[in-house]
Order: sequence, then structure tokens, then C-alpha cells
Amino acid sequence: MESKQMKQGKSKQTRAAAIEPIPSEARPKLGDSLRAIRFRKRLSIADVSAATGLARSTLSRVENDQLSLTYDRLLQLCRGLQVDLTELFSVQAAQAAPKVTARRTTTAPGAGTPVIVGRHAYSYLCTDLPGKRMTPMIAEIKARTFEETNGFLRHEGEEFTYVLQGTLDLHTEFYHPLRVEAGGCVYFDSTMGHTYVSAGEGPVKILCVCSAGESSLSKALSESVVPAAEPVRRKAGKNARNEA
Repeated sequence: MESKQMKQGKSKQTRAAAIEPIPSEARPKLGDSLRAIRFRKRLSIADVSAATGLARSTLSRVENDQLSLTYDRLLQLCRGLQVDLTELFSVQAAQAAPKVTARRTTTAPGAGTPVIVGRHAYSYLCTDLPGKRMTPMIAEIKARTFEETNGFLRHEGEEFTYVLQGTLDLHTEFYHPLRVEAGGCVYFDSTMGHTYVSAGEGPVKILCVCSAGESSLSKALSESVVPAAEPVRRKAGKNARNEA
């Protein structure tokens, strides 16, 4: 049988294990939790300040782990945000806080990475930053007809195009050609077949931003071929004569 002394020793070990502190790296930080809750509720620091009565400078310092709050202030914060105190210190909330990468890069004028495809000349921008969520580029479109292009291009994501100079015709497989003048723009699903044509006397210069990665775009450009199907054209007839 175990002695009384041995039982007391085991009891102390059990209590010690039960109150073993959580490692500091696993503890949720108030700043991370507050930022996550604020982002989830789509609130600015000014909004939180108005709802809680806490100064914006105070909230900013809390989010950056530069300031702790008293119990009364924590309750004030919870009431304003309409959350429980436990949620304010939730590990899940802290882990959901967006991480600031502070990434930044720039491209000097004329210093983009050139890619030539048929009569389209692309200049990829900010290529030294890997893993971007979007791919910006400047393009010069010299093709004057659909037949002079490489045909419809398809790639993942969506595309935004702003006409810097000239007049652009955007050909797509589901719509009639769309004319966009300088200063105009268009946003579309780039999994839909599309190509650009200059509708003016000279080349068109455009700023194009795609949500696809550079490798995906390069592959799509290299594989683009003239399709068997013709682009959607305007129907001949009364409407066509009226538009002429």
C-alpha cells in the first residue's frame, strides 16, 4: 500500500499539472483579438472609438500591443463592441486577425518586363515581388482587326483594363465588341475568351490588371491561338444600318 507521504506527493504533482501556465506564444493577444473583431464587424478605429468612448490613440496603442487596459476599460470596450469578455481574449479571434506584410515595390518608367505576343506588346510591372495577388501591366495593342490578333485569350481570374491612349475594341466570346475610348475602362471575367483590337488610327495603350498570377498569364499567352469560331459580330439589318 502507498504511504501517506507518497499520496501527498502525487496530489501535489497533479495540482501543479492542472495549473501549468499556457505558453506565452499560445496566449491570445488583446491587440490581435481587437483587430480581428474590428475587421469582422467592418469598423474603423474611429467607429470603435465612437461606440466605446475610448480615444482613438488608446485603441491604436492597444492593437499594436503598446498598451494594456484596466478591467473597467475592458468592460467598456466589450459593451461598445457588443461582445463577451471571453471573445475579446479568444484564441480564434486573435488567429483570425489579418497579418500586415508591409510589402512594397515600384517600377521605374520603361523598366517593366517585356512580353511580345503577336501584335500585342506587354510590359509586366513590379515583377520583383513574388506571389502577388494581381498582375499589373502596360500593353500596346497594334492589331487593327480580330484576325490580326492571336485569337481569344482565356485565363483564370478577372481583369480590369483602363485605356490610356487611343480607342480600344474589346472582343469577347459572349458579347458584341465593346468600344472604350481613352479615359474609359472595363472590368470582366477573364475566363471568358477575350482579345484587344485598336479601333483608331494608331496603337492603343492600356493599363491592365489581372487577378491571375504572372505564371498563369504567361502560359495562357504562349498557348493562345486563333480559334475556329469567329468573334460575335453585330447583326446586319435595320439596326446595323442605323448605327452606320
